[in-house]
Amino acid sequence: MTNAKTATILFAGHRFRIVTDLTFDAIQERYLRTFVPEHQLAPPCGEETTVRVRHDADYFQNRMARAAGAPSLTVVPFREEPYRSCQLDQITWWQPAPDTHLPQDHLYARDTAGRLSVLLNPGSERSERYLMRVVREVVMRCAENRGWTSFHAAAAALDDQGVLIAAPSRAGKTTVLAALAAHHRADLIASDRALITADADVVAGVPISVRIGGGTLSAVTPREGLPNPRTLPEAFGSTRKAALTPREFARAFSSRVQETAPLRLVVIPQLCEEDRKLSSRILGSAQARTALTTACCTPHDEDWLEPWFAVRTRPVDDLACRAASVIESLIATVPVIAIRAGVHSPDLMERIADTVAGRLP
Repeated sequence: MTNAKTATILFAGHRFRIVTDLTFDAIQERYLRTFVPEHQLAPPCGEETTVRVRHDADYFQNRMARAAGAPSLTVVPFREEPYRSCQLDQITWWQPAPDTHLPQDHLYARDTAGRLSVLLNPGSERSERYLMRVVREVVMRCAENRGWTSFHAAAAALDDQGVLIAAPSRAGKTTVLAALAAHHRADLIASDRALITADADVVAGVPISVRIGGGTLSAVTPREGLPNPRTLPEAFGSTRKAALTPREFARAFSSRVQETAPLRLVVIPQLCEEDRKLSSRILGSAQARTALTTACCTPHDEDWLEPWFAVRTRPVDDLACRAASVIESLIATVPVIAIRAGVHSPDLMERIADTVAGRLP
């Protein structure tokens, strides 16, 4: 491909061969690099996935027109984001459903050899984002095949000691993550999906943007590289948040993006709008099991509802058994603490950071 450039990048030990049009390469590579971990990389899995990013108006319009007229099946791989799947010339294509909020500026494809493509309409706003969706899907399927378990969790490293911050949406994961970064310069591992290895002794990150709310921003700004919190609602749990790439988040706190760390602590945040002083306690086995099971995304993820780019090869029952085994290992080997607090408590961020750091060995 004389009009394309190839780059090789590793995420969670999986090798990606990214082939990008020359006219779009600089934009795509600059964005991609802001997700790449800087140290403590995951061990290689030995597999490689090729992803072709094509930025071509004529080809895009042709595929969109053909997909619109082809028999299709509506799928919802992500919560509230329906796509239409169809077959064209033995290639599976995914097109955003016309009656959805998704921009009609991209298509995904997988050929019979398993090669993946992202087809973009030139001139679209921030179209470099779509590649990372493919990368994340492949990373999560590869992790399944390695016997790893995914959690709805953030993760950080303090002096190379891994902290898993596991909880449902709007429980305070990013607040705890930002507190550790702001007051202990913790390295970022994960912001919303974290992987636990088969032996339950290492936490690894999934490359996802850090979504941070106005209230948390207000508690850590002014800080170079972070958005102005006045542009966002400060109510705790608001769905409207700012998005930063992993390196953007880390740079704002003079820390780094670290891919793995030995797991030493699990934190279950329970933040709320009530007037409640900060408290922490070690959970017993039954409570820890309930909290971790609620946060576990293997094999059923509340956001990533079904595999699509990367075919799931392991039976769901096997994945569920593996996840249950990992949870039991975590309970037996790692302290699981719950932190409860009202988000308007004085010096909340510093107190959260010191509480977590004080629980580490």
